[in-house]
Amino acid sequence: MTASSEHIVHEIEPVFDRHSRVLILGTMPSPKSREEGFFYGHPRNRFWTVLASLFHEPVPATNQRKCDLLLRHGIALWDVLASCDIEGASDASIKNAQPNDLTRITSAAPIEAVFCTGAKSAELYRRFCESQTGIPAVQLPSTSPANAAMDTETLTAAYRVILDHLEAPRHVALHVPEVVALEQAIAADGTSLAELMDRAGGFLAFYTHTLHPEGRIAVLCGTGNNGGDGWVAAGWLAEAGHDVVLITPRSADELRAEPAKSAAQKLMQTLPESCRILIAPEADAVAAELKAADVIIDAILGTGFSGDSVKEPFAQWIEEACACRESGTAVIAADCPSGYSAETGKAASPCIKADETVTMITSKVGLERPWAFTYCGNVTVAPIAYTRPYLEETQPDEPEEQPADAPAPGKPDEQFRRPENEDDDGYDPYSDRPATPEPLFQQDPWN
Repeated sequence: MTASSEHIVHEIEPVFDRHSRVLILGTMPSPKSREEGFFYGHPRNRFWTVLASLFHEPVPATNQRKCDLLLRHGIALWDVLASCDIEGASDASIKNAQPNDLTRITSAAPIEAVFCTGAKSAELYRRFCESQTGIPAVQLPSTSPANAAMDTETLTAAYRVILDHLEAPRHVALHVPEVVALEQAIAADGTSLAELMDRAGGFLAFYTHTLHPEGRIAVLCGTGNNGGDGWVAAGWLAEAGHDVVLITPRSADELRAEPAKSAAQKLMQTLPESCRILIAPEADAVAAELKAADVIIDAILGTGFSGDSVKEPFAQWIEEACACRESGTAVIAADCPSGYSAETGKAASPCIKADETVTMITSKVGLERPWAFTYCGNVTVAPIAYTRPYLEETQPDEPEEQPADAPAPGKPDEQFRRPENEDDDGYDPYSDRPATPEPLFQQDPWN
């Protein structure tokens, strides 16, 4: 060992479970990674940015979220070496290398492909590990800041090869009480409800920003935890450069639901200049703000709503949002359109008609009804937690039964019929007229 090198023993545990299909290997944790206690910890290392880009997700901000991202997508992560002598973070200086026992992973998971991040990792894998695993490794470019010749876009394109070995995410539709029980189980295992809300609001904002990278955004927040998602999203979007107005019937300190209250109070403490808060505004002020917005985020009622009508001031907010949508404003619903039942699929009066719905953790049975598109638009599941271990024993083998009060196939039901004056092309999907010219529910016939 030279005077400038030190003997390093790998102490970061590998990430994997019995569903992992791809194994990604670095060489040895850098000093910054050892300090952070997780892989690729240098703030300028682009590994996590590349993975997030591959899966169209926000870049994970904590070690827990990084681990969650890997497991959700079936990726195992470790390093080739268990120990070595090394100068700082210089792979070229490595001496006296001892490999990790990779059969710890390959014997427990159906690994079908191995990828090494950088030339040194690939070289050491071929020398020490390929005979263990029997799987040749594919060398990927290093995401280290030292690899300045490759930008993030080029790196992402190179890493896209791992997608060939991964399964597409599968989301089961749960009843609302099952979703509540799932959240509580996840919280009991260490991912708090506050953490889940922070992830939910962050993904809602990320998705909104991806679709609408510029423009003014109005966030309508209720007094429950659906509103908490809106508070988190508003802060994220303001930090991303949007002009944001958050409209709420109560101040942060007046909220009762947790963790929504804490999330709102946190935003108030760090409020960006580009984010305005309107508390219990007059109806005219709400209408003016919504008309001035390019995007409206509906975070009013969420999946806990049931009933035939919506109380004020939310009823007026919903009506104004729907009127703006008819004039071209994009509407994005958080978890479930306000006024729509995530359990039965019934729409109250009034009910948000969204272009996009970002639903949290997994889908809900009400969002899977054949008429749901009319109110939900395109539904995207926000992958805010690794749910597979919790759902393995509960995934249904038989098709979900329709509720007793659901409309029979092919028959109209007044609960889901829209007025004829909203029908621009003379086609009502709930009437007895044939579904022409477009296939049923493939497009929004009202737009």
